[in-house]
Amino acid sequence: MIKKILTPKRLIWLVSGLLILALVPAIILTHPGRAAHASGGGGGGGSPTANIFPTQGGPGTVINVNGFNYPPNATVTVFFQSKSNGTVTAVTDPSGFFSAFITAPASYTPGVRYYVHVNSTALFEQVLFTFTKPSISVFSTVGYQQQPVFGAQAAVNGSGFAASETVDLTWDFGTLGTMKAGIAATDANGFFFSNFIMPSLPFGVQSHLIAHGRISGLSASILVNETPAIYASPTQGIIGTAVSFNGGGFGSNENVKVLFQNAIVANVHTNAKGFFTGSFVVPTSAKIGYQNNGIIASGKTSGVAANTFFNVEPNVSITPNTGTGGTLITVHGAHFTPNNFVEILWVFPNGGSSGGSGGNTQFIGTANVSARGTFSTTVTAPLGLISGQKYFVLVIDSASGGSNQVAFKAQ
Repeated sequence: MIKKILTPKRLIWLVSGLLILALVPAIILTHPGRAAHASGGGGGGGSPTANIFPTQGGPGTVINVNGFNYPPNATVTVFFQSKSNGTVTAVTDPSGFFSAFITAPASYTPGVRYYVHVNSTALFEQVLFTFTKPSISVFSTVGYQQQPVFGAQAAVNGSGFAASETVDLTWDFGTLGTMKAGIAATDANGFFFSNFIMPSLPFGVQSHLIAHGRISGLSASILVNETPAIYASPTQGIIGTAVSFNGGGFGSNENVKVLFQNAIVANVHTNAKGFFTGSFVVPTSAKIGYQNNGIIASGKTSGVAANTFFNVEPNVSITPNTGTGGTLITVHGAHFTPNNFVEILWVFPNGGSSGGSGGNTQFIGTANVSARGTFSTTVTAPLGLISGQKYFVLVIDSASGGSNQVAFKAQ
């Protein structure tokens, strides 16, 4: 075996080589699209890396960028996708850490992958940022209804839009055209919430609500189905009262029959959006009292139906309608249940208010009802009435519970 002798010349070469290795810094390896790695580690002793928060959001989202294990006291440039969106510079601390904030642009192209770039003089990194897909939802704010109801308040919320931008809301009825629904304003996170009254959405037609951001140019839409409804004004009255009504959510351009206590009182025609209006007079055949489905609208073609309540009140009058405590008052009534009886109450106002059936009551008499549904009797106003105060004489039909009241002003 031949042994190599460490001559003075070989010793000089070895020492020189070790000296060169000691003077050369750590080698930086860069990889496009990945975190750069240093062979000797960064200021924190590990490989340089960066992260962002949040990693997704809408246009205008403020993004926090943090870097670890970078060379100490190094300048780092941060930008979103390209430097044309603006750059932010930061200097790492002795441990190789930095923190910076950048803002996502107010608009973007859906489908494109976007990155936050972190560049220094010797290495770079890019971190994926995902734009939240814009979306909207619509729901009822009335009772336990989930589906919006015609003529009632509904709510719409949206997300994924630009921060602090105006969003236009539009109804799209396909071949039936479009209609403005309103506008909304997003918050700093691109979210919005708004209320509006539901218009008539024609039954059987796919109606969409579209939200469009004026700054971002982004749009989102949702298919909305509606519960039909009919509304009456007034919702109570005596026989002979004129009642107007309107309804929506029915078929486009269809005939609708309107029934009052199961008798047809009107035939109307909807417009292209399934909306209709009409009126009728409470007939003499109407039964007194409250009925939850007193008025019903039924679409001939669509088969859609809706109902609303109505309270038929009997006729009540008094003579005189002013006086002091102890005044004799003649009470007349009509359209009560034939061959039955009524109870008569005195209604005191609550806390000096305008009074009404909600006040304290005092029984002041009864009367028999004739075969024609009428009566006439005399009662006495209670003592201790306050001058200028309004009281009420309330008459209740014992058979149906139907009632009406008339004001009496104390002198």
